[in-house]
Amino acid sequence: MGLLTLADHVHDIAENSVKAGAKNIVIEIKETSDYFWFSIEDDGPGIKNVEKVFDPFFTTRSKKVRKVGLGLSFLKQAAEMTDGYVEVKSKLGVGTKVLAKFNKKHIDCQPVGDLAITFFSLLLNQNVNFRILRCRNENCYEIETRTIKEYFGEIDSSKKMKMLKDLIYELEKDIKEE
Repeated sequence: MGLLTLADHVHDIAENSVKAGAKNIVIEIKETSDYFWFSIEDDGPGIKNVEKVFDPFFTTRSKKVRKVGLGLSFLKQAAEMTDGYVEVKSKLGVGTKVLAKFNKKHIDCQPVGDLAITFFSLLLNQNVNFRILRCRNENCYEIETRTIKEYFGEIDSSKKMKMLKDLIYELEKDIKEE
């Protein structure tokens, strides 16, 4: 599965929301020198057996589509190894929210990874409205699919893809400079 960084976990959870049929997904990431916290909330169908989501190999998808469900159990293990936590709240017909917190100072904490490329790859799916709020200490930025469409139109060429990728990397660079 390759969930080697915290960015990989963010991508995995957001992609689960897309595959479940969510049309609106809000990703909030807050980071300090000590902690990395993320929340992903969607308007998908919700999870029927939410109490089982951390069980290894539990999946709500058809066995023809996916035979294993390890992403949330890997996320839980990774967070708890740092004295962090994961919570999943879900309501059928309303949506799901996943919250996770990691202690970055803990020896077992995975590296943050490349959040810019995670955001870029998610924002290319323009059938879903993403709203991403990213903060590092007191510095924040927000980017949304609707705003991207206003400025770029459809992301339908390599030139537009490069412009979007460059924009996200610039936003990441700006919040890291203190």
